[in-house]
This record gives sequence, structure tokens and C-alpha cells, in this order.
Amino acid sequence: MSHYIDSIVVEGLNTHKSWNTNVLITTVASGTLSLTVASETMQVFQGTTSGQIVKMPDCTTFAQIGQRYQLHNDSTQNVTVQDNASGALFLLEANKRAFMTCVSVGSAAGSWSYFLVEKTIHGDPLFVTYPGTGLTVNYTSGVARFNGVTTLVSAGSIALTASQTNAWLYVDLDGVVKQSASLPSGAMAMALYTTSGSAVTALTDQREIVDQNTVWGVDADIQPVRYNSTQGAGSLEKSARANHTHAATLPLYKAGSVAQGSFTLNPKTATVTFGTAFPGTSYTVTVTGTDGRSWIVTNIAAGSFVINSQANAALTGPVYWQAIYTGESL
Repeated sequence: MSHYIDSIVVEGLNTHKSWNTNVLITTVASGTLSLTVASETMQVFQGTTSGQIVKMPDCTTFAQIGQRYQLHNDSTQNVTVQDNASGALFLLEANKRAFMTCVSVGSAAGSWSYFLVEKTIHGDPLFVTYPGTGLTVNYTSGVARFNGVTTLVSAGSIALTASQTNAWLYVDLDGVVKQSASLPSGAMAMALYTTSGSAVTALTDQREIVDQNTVWGVDADIQPVRYNSTQGAGSLEKSARANHTHAATLPLYKAGSVAQGSFTLNPKTATVTFGTAFPGTSYTVTVTGTDGRSWIVTNIAAGSFVINSQANAALTGPVYWQAIYTGESL
């Protein structure tokens, strides 16, 4: 049986099993929605038109402090929230919620305590991808963040390239969902996909849940670590994506040995070939061995050099070498 009470004050503990809060759903428009003391506690905004303003109630009409309101912006536009004297309180972005409590009733504008949260517990609504028909993949709407800027991406679909293995589906820096064989620097990954000639055969979620204050840097933001250079700090901390590698040009070291039987000709010489070439020919080589010889190094190339024993006699033991790329380590 229902009971209707216009006003009730509970001075002790009020326990209830469930709570039904009245809700007003408003389609955003270029205008002002003025709330009153009798307005619904929960205000939900939907639609795509910009220019919506919400004016909070006259605080002098409240019986006491503690009047509460919840503003849910499910629209695609920002909603401006003002006090009753048309003073700006905050801008409620798309997919954000505001929880507001009146803490002063001394004037129409009063004073409001509030906090803003995202739509989901993890921060931004994350994309969900799933196969459509044939090579088409559908995706739901969501929010992408690029260098602190929020971009709303509408739901849609995209035709994937046929006969691909572990290609990428992603949101590009321009806020458009795209696909390619590799993930561009700074883009927000959605999924890895594999296709046959006519169908999607694998779709693996690659979304990342990150702190909303994290700023992903692109390749141009991240400078390589160089030898013989001054150290400097940037004005903005940025994080490198997992698929990004920092270029490093600190001094490189290589070492190895050459078996005595590898030395041929007269005088005895042997060629050392690196597994990975140096950046250039600016490196120094030190040679030692069990045989007492006046070792010299010739034919220096980025990927190899020649050890000359300057003697015709066969060697009786291995020869050891070290190569260091020229530079200073700070």
C-alpha cells in the first residue's frame, strides 16, 4: 500500500531497503532549464544539440542546507551549470555526472558543494567491438583521450581488410575509427584482428584501462638518450606506449675471440664480423692474445674489421678483441 508524504523530517537513523528517485529526462537544446525546490533529484540529459544551460534552484527556498541533485550528461554536448544568480559553477562534459549539495541558503545563488565523475568506474566508457557480417566489425560509442583532450566517438561499423593476420583496429588522433597493419604512434588501440578472404576469424580486445591523467606521448615527444649531450627536463610528463622504444645512442660495446686456425695468409690475418653493425666506423679496437704479436687493425667498417698479426708464423692460441663505439657516457 502506497503512502504519500509531502514532507518528513527524520532526526534519527532512517533505514530503507530500496530507494526510487524521481528522474527528469531532458533533450538538450540551446536554452536554459531552471530547476526549483520541487524539481526531480536526478536530471538526465540526452541528445546532440549544443548550448544547454542548467540553472540551479533559488537556495533561499530550501528549508535547510543539504538539498541534493544529480546531473547526468548522456548527451554528446557540454552542459553549462549555473547557480540561481546565473553565476557559472562548472561545465559538465559529455558522459560525466555531477553530484551537488547545497551548503548555504543565505542567498538565491547560495553555495554548492559538488564533485564530477565519469560515466563508468574505470574512467571513460570503453569501446566494445564485435563481428558484424562478413568483414564488417561493429563498435559501440565511447570516449577517447588524446593528450588530455576528450573526443566522443559515435557508434558505427568498419569494413576490415581481407586476408590479414594480427592487424589493428584503433581510434586515430582525429577521433576516427580506422584499421591498418600497424598501430600508429599515439593512436588508441581497440582490437587486433585476423581475417580470411571473406570473414573475421579472430578479434582480440586490446583496450587499455589507464588513469585518466596519463598522457600518451607520440614519437616526436620522446627524445632519444644521447651520449656527450646535456641533460634536460621537459615541461610535460608523458608516457610511452608499450609498442614504443626509446632510441639510445650511448656508447656501444662489442667483444669476442677469434680461433687461431681462423688466421690465414702471410702475415696471418683474420676478419671479425659483428652480429649487429655499429652506427658507423667511429669505434676503437683493442686486441690481445696468447701469442706475443704487434697486433694492428685494418679495414675498419661499420660491420667488421681485420686483425693483422704482422707475422707469418701460425698462432698457438685464440685472439681476443674489444670494440667500443667512440663517445662519452654521462
